[in-house]
Amino acid sequence: MAYTFSVNNSPATGAVAMYTLISTLMSAGWLKKMDSDGTTYSSTGVQVTSGNAGTGGLGNTNAWVRLQAPQVNGGAVVNQTRELTIQRGTTDLVWRIKYSASALFTGGSPAAAVTPSSTDEIFMMGAATDASPTFYSWISGATGDERWHFVAGGAAEFYSFVAWSQVIGGLTAREAIFLDVMADGSYPAVDVDPAVVFCNSSTPFSDIAGFASSNVTNPSKARAWLGSTSAAGASLVSNNVNVVISNYGGIFTGGTTIGTNPWTNKEDLFPCLWGNQGTTLPYGIKGISTLFKMGTILHTNGTVSSHVGTRDKIYYGNYWLPWSGASVLI
Repeated sequence: MAYTFSVNNSPATGAVAMYTLISTLMSAGWLKKMDSDGTTYSSTGVQVTSGNAGTGGLGNTNAWVRLQAPQVNGGAVVNQTRELTIQRGTTDLVWRIKYSASALFTGGSPAAAVTPSSTDEIFMMGAATDASPTFYSWISGATGDERWHFVAGGAAEFYSFVAWSQVIGGLTAREAIFLDVMADGSYPAVDVDPAVVFCNSSTPFSDIAGFASSNVTNPSKARAWLGSTSAAGASLVSNNVNVVISNYGGIFTGGTTIGTNPWTNKEDLFPCLWGNQGTTLPYGIKGISTLFKMGTILHTNGTVSSHVGTRDKIYYGNYWLPWSGASVLI
């Protein structure tokens, strides 16, 4: 299966943007297992049907969804099943997102304003308890001043996804969230979750390379399991840490363009490596990205290029990402 795209969106609110992420993931194969519009809880995930306010909407205080990716094989967990919970706060700007690598969000006491829990959950943003959650002010444009792009991989992409916004009238990235599953053969077989999860705002595609490894958790920046694991996943305290990605300047010093391939006269794309650079234990290599590629020429944000198909890559922050083939609206 190839990527599912929903690009050049101009959502009226942050909740509409988040519901577009949810619906794009569902189109790519994810399931909505539970949800609530903030008033009515559904144990089968049939209550939230839009990003609007009111009945059935995500645009209500404490509304939430639980999303489940289809099973994948790889790493130490056979038939690994990843999940997310996404919960809105008192406005469309503030959110709480949790990630489970394999233990599933089947614990706790889910209710109209309460998300379920998981034994291996980590926070991508927000904090506190499910019964008394706190939220992170993530989305900057709640009044239609942002353009959002959503990219969701299928089985062949291990259900990796990325979503980001840009300010309408420009190409500066503002918010981003992604799940980047590592390429086959690039990680140890004992890895419980060969993936990197990320959530941040401001300069997201610069942060993944320039942010020093530490244990920032709200928002999570880029996080991954490194080291020993428990039966149901890994401990946040002992071995879930921030990681960074290899970047253009780290390989070609001085940030200079080295040009096209001398035989093909085309720009080469090559893999990006994730890891902890050694400031916080545990550290080492995580694996090779399936979402991001580096090139040999520096471009401006929003540049599209035809590599395998027509306009199948887009450039942001020194990296190439999958793209739909559409022209980029400003």
